[in-house]
Amino acid sequence: MNTDSLKKLRIFAASPRDVANERARLATVVEDLKALAEHVGVTLELVDWRQVVAGLGRPEQIILDQLKPDTWDLFIGILWHRFGTLPGGKDPQTQKEYLSGTEEEFRVAYRLWQQHKRPRVMFYWCKRSIPPDDLDPAQFQRVKEFFTGFTPDADHPGLYRTFDSIESFERLVRQNLTTFLLDYSEQVKQRVVSPQEVQVFAPRVPDNLPRRAAFFGRNREMDRVLGALGPEERGWGVVIDGIGGIGKTALAVEAAYRCKEGDLFDAFIFVSAKQKRLEPSGIRAEARAATTLDEFVNETARTLGKPGITQLTGEDRRRALLDTLQTTRALIIYDNLETLTKEEQEALADWLRFLPQGNKAMLTSRRRGGEGALWLRLEKLDWETAREIIAHQAERDARLKGKLQRVQGRWQELHDATGGSPLALVHTLGLMRVRVTLSFDGALAMLRRGAARESPLQEFVYQEARQELGTSDVAALSALSFFVPSATFEVLMAVADLSRTALETVLERLDALSLVNKELGEERYSLHPLTRAYVRDELLADADAAGETGMRFARFWLDYAKRYGGEGKESYKTYDRLEAEWANLEAAANWLWEMAAVRGETVGDKDAARMLVDLAHALSRFLWFGGRWDERVQLSAWAYEAARALQDWSKAGWRAYQAAWIHCHRARTDDAALWADRCAEAWARGGSKREQATATRTRGLVARQREDYDEAERLYQDALAVWRDLGLDADVANGLFDLGELAHERQDYDAAERYYREALELLRKIDDKGNQADSMGNLGQLALDREQWAEARQWFEQALSLAREVGRVEIIAQAQYGLARVWEAEGRADLALPLAQEALEIYERLQSRGLAEARELVERLRGRQPPP
Repeated sequence: MNTDSLKKLRIFAASPRDVANERARLATVVEDLKALAEHVGVTLELVDWRQVVAGLGRPEQIILDQLKPDTWDLFIGILWHRFGTLPGGKDPQTQKEYLSGTEEEFRVAYRLWQQHKRPRVMFYWCKRSIPPDDLDPAQFQRVKEFFTGFTPDADHPGLYRTFDSIESFERLVRQNLTTFLLDYSEQVKQRVVSPQEVQVFAPRVPDNLPRRAAFFGRNREMDRVLGALGPEERGWGVVIDGIGGIGKTALAVEAAYRCKEGDLFDAFIFVSAKQKRLEPSGIRAEARAATTLDEFVNETARTLGKPGITQLTGEDRRRALLDTLQTTRALIIYDNLETLTKEEQEALADWLRFLPQGNKAMLTSRRRGGEGALWLRLEKLDWETAREIIAHQAERDARLKGKLQRVQGRWQELHDATGGSPLALVHTLGLMRVRVTLSFDGALAMLRRGAARESPLQEFVYQEARQELGTSDVAALSALSFFVPSATFEVLMAVADLSRTALETVLERLDALSLVNKELGEERYSLHPLTRAYVRDELLADADAAGETGMRFARFWLDYAKRYGGEGKESYKTYDRLEAEWANLEAAANWLWEMAAVRGETVGDKDAARMLVDLAHALSRFLWFGGRWDERVQLSAWAYEAARALQDWSKAGWRAYQAAWIHCHRARTDDAALWADRCAEAWARGGSKREQATATRTRGLVARQREDYDEAERLYQDALAVWRDLGLDADVANGLFDLGELAHERQDYDAAERYYREALELLRKIDDKGNQADSMGNLGQLALDREQWAEARQWFEQALSLAREVGRVEIIAQAQYGLARVWEAEGRADLALPLAQEALEIYERLQSRGLAEARELVERLRGRQPPP
């Protein structure tokens, strides 16, 4: 439209310097309303003292002479806590000195309005809190006195409006100016503008956010992000980092939509450097992506409707964008910043520190960084959130729903296999949807073996990071991939074969790339499950390199097990060290078994086989005391096979003995007999007298469980005689203990007590606390069977104290069970039940032979509890 033919409406703005931000917002509003004004038939011109040409004379008079108050159509005044500086002039009517230029401009406008009903006067008073350092009491008093002049009986009666924030001022003045234009159209142009027309000319909120998608979970992270984006937070925003596909962009976009719902910002700018997207059909290129800092700035300017900024260069361009942001509240999302160079990322973070008040930014990157902002490392999804995603995806496709419904009870396996990565989860579900033959089990297998050839997932997530990895980075990642779930710095240094300085540098870089996670509160490092799969699939593809790293890993943990394990009388004092690192010890055992490749009489790697046997020996008593009975059986079985293939019959026999011992304590007699025979066979081929006697004892245990008591006693006595001849006090104590249990089962209580007490005396002599607790527990059980409640309590309390000291869990359970029986006999079911329940929990974990009796006791005690 040719605006030369339109009437010009002049808007004069008067205010002191403390409301400069409000004046900038006023300019934005006037600019936004120009389209509506032209539709009404006028043009808008905002004028103030900054447009005046310099000259000589009283400054305020120069302003008024050049800006011609009689041409003003609208006067807008804004005050907060400053009234302004003395202009050096007097009111021609009252001869009072003006107290500020704003006051003089108002008086001139007011008198023109009195004479001509023009200009229309609008005054606004800011009511937000005043920073103590900025408050000038005299200035503020003048402001308050000025506004008392608007009362009905004062010198300039009228209505003014108040506001408490820059944003509320903008909304208020926008509403008032829109009403002013509509009134002008109706009264002067004789034309009513409909609400629909007003909406057409309303300024468009700059907003290029991606389409909102379904979002699940992340409540804790979302709360932190929204807190950092709130107006009270002084930082410039949030940096969200994490491995590829962990949900950084999704979190940022959802946070932006929630900010929009909360009216926190006026503009929403999304600029991404993402050059690829992952689909079930493969990796696809993105049509448009910013790849440099200048492109991020240019796209931001274009979204804000300021394309002219793109014509500037370097610092001028960035400075101009900051100037534009002075007049708005923008939320800027810069996505996938890892594509920028390190220098550009640092420059961007530095630039964001100067964002004008009211503006915030969110950055997503696989690389950590961002001074002055909240840093949030995004970790894996929890299971409940993953379950919601799986259910949501299933409802979108009938074929996928059919595949998933059949295995609904196993959905958590998919969450575990993807490591809680939303991208991996959705991508895998997408593959199941489009690949007719890909079953749930097939998808799990693909994820667990990495499957780089079957899915582009690894390439998509790690390709860019791979380009930045040096030799030391690969060494550290390769070593860390063996640890489950994490490694201390010292251990990782040994396995990676790197110096302290080199590893410190590497870990800092890998952490910045989101490839390594540092555990909070301790110096431990871990890999995301997807990263571990990638390292194993790609970085450890060379079998020799993988073997060398794996052997260093296994050797370290074998030495560790020997140092803190074993069967010495004080070894239990360091078993807590083994418990703390059990996951890594188990990983070492698994790796050694795999590398040993035992197939009957053949061994693939003899060194690995020997190490496995030694590891089983070092961990045997720890596993027994700590209640890891399943693990003891498995490790003993592997070590037996390895030792047998190596024809190390002594060690093969001990491993078979350890397996048989667990099966006996679980009353799995057939399994115990099988391993007892293997033990005897091994020691028959290469065992000492002591070992052959131990094999005899093991067969005695099986005979007793089969209630062949005469055979059991014969075998026990034969073994005991050998041990006595050899002077082996510990073994003699075991033999006496066995005979005591046999007599106990035969209800020969006097003989049982003699054997138990003789064994206990010998165990005290050699200071074997673990087996002392066992003997005390059996003496307590004997007293229980004799209904000697006080004596039973004494024995069980002593056994419980000693068992807790050495950490022998099955004796803890036995003592708790016994004490519960004592309390039951004394009519105190309320005291008995908690002890019985604790014992039952242990027995259930161990699958011990005392399980059935413990269950019966708990049920019996529950039936005796008073009603609630």
